[in-house]
Amino acid sequence: MPSKNPELCRKIRDRVDKWEKYWTINRSMYYEWLDFIMGDQWRENESELFERYNKIPLVFNKLGVLHNHLCGEQIFNTPNMQIMPSEDVPPETAQVRAAIVKDISFNSDAKSVYQNAFSHSTCGGFGAYRIDTEYKDNESFEQIIKIYPFEDPNRCYWDISAKHVCKVDGMFSGYKTRISRRKFRDTWGRDIESQIGTTAITEDSTIAFADDDSITIVDDYNKEPEEITIYKLSDGSIVNDKEFKKLEKVKFDGKKYIISNGQAVTVVDKRESIKYKIKHTQIAGDFVLEETYLPSKATLLPVVFVDQKSYFSKQGQQITRSFFKDVKDAQKYLNYLATQSAYMLKISRFDQFIMPRKCAASPDAQQQWRDPSVVNGALYYDETASGAKPEQLKPPELSQSLVQQYERTLMDIQSGTGMYDTQMGELGNEVSGTAIEARTNRGTRNTATPFNSINIAIATGGEIINEWIPEIYDTERSLVLNMPESESQTVNINQPMDEYGLQMKNDMTKGKYNIRLKAGPSYEGQKQEALLSLQSVLQADRAGQVFPMIADLYAENLPLDNNMELRNRLRTLVPPEIIEAGKTGKPLPPKPPQPSPDAMMLQLKQQEMQQKAQQAQQESQMKMQELELKKQELQRKALETQQDMSLGFAKLEADKQKEAAQLQETILRYTAENQRMGVDMQITNSQNMIKMLTHASQLHHEKEMHHKELQHKAAHEKTKVAKRE
Repeated sequence: MPSKNPELCRKIRDRVDKWEKYWTINRSMYYEWLDFIMGDQWRENESELFERYNKIPLVFNKLGVLHNHLCGEQIFNTPNMQIMPSEDVPPETAQVRAAIVKDISFNSDAKSVYQNAFSHSTCGGFGAYRIDTEYKDNESFEQIIKIYPFEDPNRCYWDISAKHVCKVDGMFSGYKTRISRRKFRDTWGRDIESQIGTTAITEDSTIAFADDDSITIVDDYNKEPEEITIYKLSDGSIVNDKEFKKLEKVKFDGKKYIISNGQAVTVVDKRESIKYKIKHTQIAGDFVLEETYLPSKATLLPVVFVDQKSYFSKQGQQITRSFFKDVKDAQKYLNYLATQSAYMLKISRFDQFIMPRKCAASPDAQQQWRDPSVVNGALYYDETASGAKPEQLKPPELSQSLVQQYERTLMDIQSGTGMYDTQMGELGNEVSGTAIEARTNRGTRNTATPFNSINIAIATGGEIINEWIPEIYDTERSLVLNMPESESQTVNINQPMDEYGLQMKNDMTKGKYNIRLKAGPSYEGQKQEALLSLQSVLQADRAGQVFPMIADLYAENLPLDNNMELRNRLRTLVPPEIIEAGKTGKPLPPKPPQPSPDAMMLQLKQQEMQQKAQQAQQESQMKMQELELKKQELQRKALETQQDMSLGFAKLEADKQKEAAQLQETILRYTAENQRMGVDMQITNSQNMIKMLTHASQLHHEKEMHHKELQHKAAHEKTKVAKRE
């Protein structure tokens, strides 16, 4: 739901304005180069000067042709992207992950995006493209990752402090989109559109974000810092605090363990760190139209800068460079030469004469000689007394130096770009394959720079896609992918392998992968090199035995636009085992030697004897089977008899065990009864002992009382005697 937030919108506009001021030189040079290569190569004051001298300024644009050839070569120069798992990932899952990244990165739409960015960078010095998500269709909740082009890379902006060549490591980036006010009203409503005026910008801004007819929408990607704690586990894996909380904790033998990937591990180390979340904000005027977050694992900004070959000035200013910068003056000089040569040819068709005035004294003669462009069957003149008559002047010839300078300028353009006529399809004066290869490599080294730049940008886009896959492709779905063993195959991802969903087949939400780009020479260059190699092999094969083994490869590398039928026909010459050996790289098994006629007759006799032996063996086997059946029948009867005896013995044994069990039970009862009687006797003895001890104690007490009583009486008598005395 759109909301008004002037402060946030002002910050985003300030980012755009800061980039616009920093990029002013490159932006103006971009449009100048685009107009020079794609449009008119004459400046207005230059063309006016030539027209003043009745010279028509001509344009012999060689750079546009070279640019088209360069873009066409990039179409066939598709790099090979390698996705390598950095963790213990099942091979099948790794292949599916690689197929998904390649399918997104190299589908038909993505290729056109790369071609567009490559065209902008080689022509204007830089280009751009972006990566975003969209729903699979209008009736689906599944999202897919797509790559989108920019018609004008100057509509993008990046963080000036970004260090990556594609500027994806900065703190922010974004792009501007200009739409009409009517379309804005249909999308976000008339109320919001009416509140976006034409003055909703800062005073020192260099760009307008709205006018009476249109509104600029800014899509901003900004990194927001977040403090996190990361843990290093004993199995070598690293998880953040959110992932750590989701792990199961157990306690065993007084120690705490963590269940990670089905294993019990411990925490080895931990530290505080900072993680950035990338927030996508869409604004118009002072209104925030939409706010979302990119996948949590995303670390790279999705707006990719494509550099051709820039450099940094002493002041730290990045200066972009067109691929054709070094041949601009040569192209202009070529136009000057062509214009001057055309002028010389133009005036050379006019016949000019020198004569005295009296030869054209009459009005008719004056009218005829006034305009030299008039073509007549005969020229009349007035006779004079001296007998003078018009004398024809020799017209100016085209200077040979102009022709030489023209050819030299063409060579300057070729040497400045590294793109020679032989690379453009013209036949050169090279005869040997080595010379042709040397010329091709010489030009390829110069054009490798723009190809390397776009390849780096493609690999960077692959890294962004790889970061998004775990959260965009996180549900069970079926995808049609180009797998190594087949061109098109339906593959299921995130498919549960048990009813609880604990194990997944082709799980795209786990694992870490590294993106590498393996680029090579152009497609046509590879075909030419392969064809030369095959021709060298065929020339060395005087017996003519090699061609039937490589006929399909030879036809495939021929310089033909459509050689499918030819290749299919020549492929019939190649034995299937040879084609299979070419795929696997394993040598063919040795062929058995061809036998002689006598050996063949001997082999037939051996086969006949072998057949008779086999028949005799079969008959013997049948007799043996009959004997075996009879033996089994006798064994069966003996077994039945033995089973009857075994049953009798088993019954006797069961009765014996029953009697033994009863005897054992009687013994146990007797033993238990004896034990019980012994316990009762011990209890009785104990009670008697207690009674005896109690009675003895009472007798002892009575004896002591009687003794005390006698002592008392004796003392009393003693006292009485004492009193009497």
